[in-house]
Amino acid sequence: MKIQGRIIFYNPQTGQGTIILHTKEQVSFSIEDWYEFELAPEVNLLVDCDFNKSILTAITLSKSDQIPDNSEYEEELKEDEDNIDEEVSTYTVDEALKLYFNPIELVIGKPPSVINTKEQLDYFLSKRFLFTAYNNLRSLDPKIYEHSEIKQKINTIEDLYRAYNSLNEQIDIPQYAFEMIFLRIQPEYVKNQEEREKYLNAIPSLTELINSLESDLKSGEENLKTTTNKKLRASQNEKLKKIRGVYVDAIHERACMKEELEELANIKRIYTKKYFKEFDKKLSILQVKYKDMISRILNYKAYDFDSYLWKKAVGSKSIKEYFKASGIKGIYSTETFLRYYLKTLDKDKLKDEQEELFKLLKYLESKKRT
Repeated sequence: MKIQGRIIFYNPQTGQGTIILHTKEQVSFSIEDWYEFELAPEVNLLVDCDFNKSILTAITLSKSDQIPDNSEYEEELKEDEDNIDEEVSTYTVDEALKLYFNPIELVIGKPPSVINTKEQLDYFLSKRFLFTAYNNLRSLDPKIYEHSEIKQKINTIEDLYRAYNSLNEQIDIPQYAFEMIFLRIQPEYVKNQEEREKYLNAIPSLTELINSLESDLKSGEENLKTTTNKKLRASQNEKLKKIRGVYVDAIHERACMKEELEELANIKRIYTKKYFKEFDKKLSILQVKYKDMISRILNYKAYDFDSYLWKKAVGSKSIKEYFKASGIKGIYSTETFLRYYLKTLDKDKLKDEQEELFKLLKYLESKKRT
């Protein structure tokens, strides 16, 4: 079945996208489904989506602006309406979300009181130069690198940052998040998909076999017409009889598989209709909550790491010698080191990331005044 749609989202880095069909249903797709070799998927492209019993199998550029007949799709939706109350997920939406956020909870631990402290350093603004300063200091004094407490603080920051990124990369597309977080933990969904996959793989193979056997039968029957030798005719008839037997069995097996596939409930579509709105609403709330919490913890951890790093730098003979030789004046801090670093830059040839450093300096100076 072919349904026309339009690409409304595509991420070339992940190869994941979303199509809104003319039936108003949204479907996720991956680059593996794309069957155009001269053009990559783009937002707003009008496409034709091939479905085999509700499974997206191929996407091509639409050859027509005409809306295809929708009666088959509407009939399948009616079947879903009949099944929707019968199908109940193993895990509720709340349970699925709890399972997903558990690893993030472990990284966060018990939310510390420090997330509301004034001892904060904007992690996302400062992280590039913060670690630049760290790398410079450890090159001057390897003991900075070998210090176990500094390593532990860096590991904690990296774990928190990975957790923060997971809240963006994996769940910014609601339909993709629904499949990853909710659908794929449901045993009945996994089993249903495996069964559908089994049929969808087997049916084309049987069709290929049937076509091959038809060709063998046709050529065998043509040869039989021109064969006059009785013994040879008997041999050819016996061979054709075996081919016909395999051919009939293959046709019967394919018909049975198609019938069994038709009888399989479309768990993905049923669960999407039944649970997606609840899932999307609750996920949005949790996403905001955890992003805010992790951001504030990161800000404190950045402040803590920065303070501890410069505390150790003060006691380093080689770092003191470097500061003196370089004419760096002021207290040992990121602000002091940043001000020195910015003086070495050509302001007429600044890159975007270097422009950000001037924003960081203003930020650090403003913090000192408060």
